[in-house]
Parts: sequence; C-alpha cells; structure tokens
Amino acid sequence: MKYNSIWKLFKSFLILKLFQLVIVYLTPSRFDTSSDLLLPKSQNVVHEILNKLITWDSVYFNDLFVNDIKYEHQFVFCPGWIYFIKALPFDSYYSKQLLSIIISNACHFLSVLTLYLISIDVFGHESNLNYYSSLMMVFSPAGIFLTTNYSENLCNLLTLLTLLCYYASVDFNNVTTKTKKKIKNQVLYVFSGIVCAYGYTVRANTLLLGILYLFDLYDFYMVDKNIQFSLLSVVTGSILGFTFIGQNLYHYLLFCPSRGEWCTNYFPSLFQYAQDHYWNVGFLKYWTLNNIPNFLLVTPVMIWNCFGIFTFIKLLPQYRKLTSIVVIQIIMIFGGVFFWNSQILNRLTSYSPLIYWTLALNRDKHWFNYILGYIITWNLLQTSLFAAFLPPA
Repeated sequence: MKYNSIWKLFKSFLILKLFQLVIVYLTPSRFDTSSDLLLPKSQNVVHEILNKLITWDSVYFNDLFVNDIKYEHQFVFCPGWIYFIKALPFDSYYSKQLLSIIISNACHFLSVLTLYLISIDVFGHESNLNYYSSLMMVFSPAGIFLTTNYSENLCNLLTLLTLLCYYASVDFNNVTTKTKKKIKNQVLYVFSGIVCAYGYTVRANTLLLGILYLFDLYDFYMVDKNIQFSLLSVVTGSILGFTFIGQNLYHYLLFCPSRGEWCTNYFPSLFQYAQDHYWNVGFLKYWTLNNIPNFLLVTPVMIWNCFGIFTFIKLLPQYRKLTSIVVIQIIMIFGGVFFWNSQILNRLTSYSPLIYWTLALNRDKHWFNYILGYIITWNLLQTSLFAAFLPPA
C-alpha cells in the first residue's frame, strides 16, 4: 500500500467530513423536532451539531446506547453495534453519541483502506484502480449516514474484512483441481466466517455473505470431491448459520408462545415480523404513489449498481473469484426494489466493491466527471436533508 495514496485518501476524507459537519450546523431548522425530547438542553456548538445528527434511526441508536430495549420493534436494530458502544466506559448521553460517531467514522476510513487491499488482491499492485476505487468509497452515496453513528460503517468494515480474509485464504488459480480452487490458509478461512458472523449481529443483510461458503461447498463437494475442504466450508458457513439461528431462538424464548402473532408462524422470526408490521417491508408493499419520490431519490444508485453488476458479469471469466459478490449484489438490488424500503439501498450497497471498481474502471470516460459531480453534490444535499429531518432516511 502506497503511503502517499493513503495520505491523499485521508485528506479527501477529512475535507468531506468537515464540509458535512458545517452543513449540519448551518441547516436552519428541522421538520420534526420530537427527538429533542430525549436531549438535555445545551447551547454548545458541538452539542448543536450532535442534536441535529439525532434523526431517523439515530434516535433509536442513541437511545439504546444508554437504555435497555423496552419494545419489540427495537430488536430490529441488531445488537452488535449497540452493545459495542454500550460496553464503553462512558455514561452520559452526549459522550456515548460523540464516541460512537468517532468510532463510526474511523470504521469508514478503515473500510476505505480495506477496499484498497482487496483491490490489490484482485487487480494487482500496479493498478491505479486501487486508489480511485477507494477514493470513490470516501464519497459513497450513503453520504451523511457514514458520518453519523449508524451501524453501516462497522457493517461495511466487517463485510470487507470478511472478503479480504476470504480472498487471502483461497487460491483461485490452483491447476491441480477441477474448480481451480483450493483453501491455502485454513485458519484465515475460518476466521473470515467469524468476522462474517459478527457482521450479521451488526446488520442483518450480512447474512447474504453466506453465499461465499455455499459456492465453496458446491465446488469442493460436488465438483472436486474434496471432503476436507467441504467440511471446512460447512464449519465456516455454520458459524454464520448458528448465529442466525441463535438470534431467532433467543427472540422466540423471550417472547413466545404467549406473544402470539409471529410466534405461530411456520418460521417464527421476530425480525421478519417487525420489519413487516412496523416498517411495511414485503413484496411490492413499498410500491405506492407516495413513495415515488423515494424511488426517484435512489434511482441513480440503482442504475450505478446495475451498471456495476453488468460490468463485472462480463469480466467474470477474468475475475471469477468475484462471482459470489456479483450474486450477492444482484440479490441486494432485487430485495431493495421489490421488498424493502427502496431508499435504504443508498446505505446498504455502500459496502460494495463493485460500484467503486466500476467507477474507477471508467474514470477516463467523458461521463465520469458528471457522475463524480453528482456524487459530491448528492453528499452535500443529502447532509442538509438529514440535518433537517427530511427524507431520504
């Protein structure tokens, strides 16, 4: 990794964050001030900025950093990030919030560096793509959500660390096997599963990373007939699987059977029920006239993601190790469009190397400057919307 590149990335990172904080402070008023009920009165400039960052899901995060879960729908906010901050030796509301914001931003920059290392693994040391893709992640379409204390930054970091460990542990150019795959570092391979499982406790969409190990199981068991590597795939994937089962079992034992409702479902999932009941998540449920603005807001990011997917489908013969993350990205976009609240794709896809690699690969095209201009403009506009407690959430 080139230190000059790291320094340039860090300068860009700091400049963006400072601009965002200035915009937050200068945003004149908020559409909804109900979160002020949670806050102590203060005229401090820092507190003023912190207050304006307590909007949308930050209301939940900041509350749960200092208070225990009281209501069923709060279980949707996965505990990995909340209990990490909760365990830190600070008691006051603002100290928890400020520390969580600092840690979140540190995770953002560490994600940028991790993407740089993954890019080296995929494209080699000599490619300028490594720097430019990491720079694009600094100006991620998630924008202000990666500056406040949402769980995305830690989730993105854990997701990219999973990929980094996975790619470092698997040889995709082994000529002795039919699949040309071989696990070259078994400890690192299993460790990738541990990191992945922790990522699931931070954001549930990390469950999709299990596809990495399902692909391996198919290749090692069905094609190569390698029992040792097959068992390693099962063990590593099961770390994530048992975390998923354990979370659902904990919810069931806590609430059922007296709760009724979701407890009687064929697969009794509190997470699925809460998403459906409180956030109206489900097939085409978000396709209403009043949500057209939210679809329009996320359309550039959806186009960007789709272009990235098609770009790397064409490149898979050359970079076949990326097959799993292309499939994961397809599922993510499909879920965001047809099942979830569409605008969250701005945040959920912010981890994806594909979207940053796609821009870096096309940085010499005439339209690249327009895309870059849009990304920077959107970052600043979205920051003002967020500080004013206006969509997109």
